[in-house]
Amino acid sequence: MEQAYLRKIQLSGGSTLIVSLPKEWVKSVGLKKLDEVLMVPQPDGTLFVMPYKKGPPNEACIETSSQATADEIIRAYISYYLAGYETIRIRFERPLPELAQKVKESIRRWLVGVEIVEESSIDITTMCLPIHANLPLKNAIERMGKIASAMQKEALAAFAEGDRSLAQEIVIRDDEVDRLYHFIVRQLNLAISNPIILVSLGLSSKQDCLGYMLVAKSIERAADHALAIAKLVDTSKPHDFNVIETIEEVGKLSNALFNDALSALLKGSIKLANDVIIRAYDLAKRIEDIEIQLLYSKHNVPLAILVRSVLNNVKRISEYSADISEMVVNISVAKPRMTVDLFSP
Repeated sequence: MEQAYLRKIQLSGGSTLIVSLPKEWVKSVGLKKLDEVLMVPQPDGTLFVMPYKKGPPNEACIETSSQATADEIIRAYISYYLAGYETIRIRFERPLPELAQKVKESIRRWLVGVEIVEESSIDITTMCLPIHANLPLKNAIERMGKIASAMQKEALAAFAEGDRSLAQEIVIRDDEVDRLYHFIVRQLNLAISNPIILVSLGLSSKQDCLGYMLVAKSIERAADHALAIAKLVDTSKPHDFNVIETIEEVGKLSNALFNDALSALLKGSIKLANDVIIRAYDLAKRIEDIEIQLLYSKHNVPLAILVRSVLNNVKRISEYSADISEMVVNISVAKPRMTVDLFSP
């Protein structure tokens, strides 16, 4: 069980305030005389103290057998990437050039900030950059959200027009959303274990990390539902104008909810977040009513099933918008020494 220590602040030399470190803690972390400790002031007023030791970057090695598939290898690689490892090696049992090429293509396709620094016939060494100064956390979330929002609009347009080429572009764009999602989760995992990164990301506490992880996951899932709509696109589009008009109408409402949820997050607006939650509930009820009407309508069964699939994906996107908005409220309330204004824009 962790032990708490109470120390009095002492005055040294007439102007310097000092406090002693617990002997048990010093021994447990291997500190000795003249070693350094790192002190990081936190936004909530606490002071984080940790041993400061310059050492080699943390490394992970994936040993693969000749029976391993590219999916298995990349799955293991992503787990190390998300955990925050700086150097990740992939070692093959024997030269497997086709498998190695698939793995490298997957890394480039789904991950941000990874460089292949060394390569041989049986070994790939990659370096993962821990922080991207040119892509801060909120900028990455905003970029991810804009891509997901555009995917929603274009997926509905592709469905209404039966445009398969536009639908294929949405499939490709989903990879960019996944890349940003993995990047964001990596940053947040690093922030949980390193208070310096936590401050550099502009977060108030470790609790914020969980909130932003859930936000990123909701955006990623909303993009997946836009992708699902795109995959329903066929060369023969629905010819019922009223059905298409209904889908386009609720699709625009759902997309507006999603955009407002992102605005609430970036602005920290609890009022807008609460508004999104209420509107998302109303839209879900409306979609359910439309689905019931389809059930008892004279539309042919295949068309009814297709339309209900699209509507279900639209409804799920609106539900993820509500989830993002709930996180906005939670993150705002969790900020230290803060008075929450429910009515400010």
